[in-house]
Amino acid sequence: MRLKGIFKDKSSTAKLGMLFLLMFVSVILHTLLAKGLILLFTNVELNAVNSMQFPSQIVIDALKFIQLLTMVGLFVVPTLTYAYICDFDLKLQCSFDRQTLLLAIAIMFLINPFIAFLYEWNMSLNLPDWLLLYDEKAEQLSKYFLRMDSLGDLSFNLLVLAIIPAIGEELLFRGYLQQTFTKWFGKPHVAIIVTALLFSAIHMQFQGFLPRLALGVVLGYLFYWSGSLWLPIIAHFINNAMAISFTYPALLDYAYLTENTATWQEAFFSFMAVGLLIILLQKNLSIKKG
Repeated sequence: MRLKGIFKDKSSTAKLGMLFLLMFVSVILHTLLAKGLILLFTNVELNAVNSMQFPSQIVIDALKFIQLLTMVGLFVVPTLTYAYICDFDLKLQCSFDRQTLLLAIAIMFLINPFIAFLYEWNMSLNLPDWLLLYDEKAEQLSKYFLRMDSLGDLSFNLLVLAIIPAIGEELLFRGYLQQTFTKWFGKPHVAIIVTALLFSAIHMQFQGFLPRLALGVVLGYLFYWSGSLWLPIIAHFINNAMAISFTYPALLDYAYLTENTATWQEAFFSFMAVGLLIILLQKNLSIKKG
């Protein structure tokens, strides 16, 4: 039976419902698979993982493995499956040159002071205590995850916290949602902002909502201008990989590059530098398309 494009002619509501169904079923199956593999091949008790008590590195690694397969099940598999059965173009072609790629990477390196300034501003907002509970749990989990003693730990973290999130989240948010919202609203700039809002909200870390929103907007425009999902995927990976790599003991001397503090002067310089690079990137892509 040929499955490619079988839902192509269905209504937008039916397609959206299909995507949600795929996400629901896939994330459950992948989470159960992860827990089953842990029970089969390790001595880790699932109660230790579920209780958020991490007495040993092996328990932390088990939780990372669960998160890895859960991310694949929530974002990667259902979005790719949806694209296949609905004949939806996720724009996975590589339609940009090396100069565009280098500009996008430079943007990710130079944007950090501005993002750090937004983070401090976001932290100063008076948020309800029930919202901050999510942030406290996320911060605790991040500390455990970023405890690295070997290159193996670093590599595993890059896979779990950088590679898979970059691919999975960009597939869903820029590849599917941004394109869908552009069709619905008829205004790509509105679609970029709405997608960035959802992208930030789904992380459930409200003290980092504004900086993640700003990153989502940048990633959205990288996709919009280039017409290739690979550009925001790479930029997303660079952003996550820097935060992870500079917490590795051998690279701590460079941790200042991803600090969560910045003066307004540093933020202003970062904003202006990124703005200039974005203009150059857009101009480069316009010349290429022309």
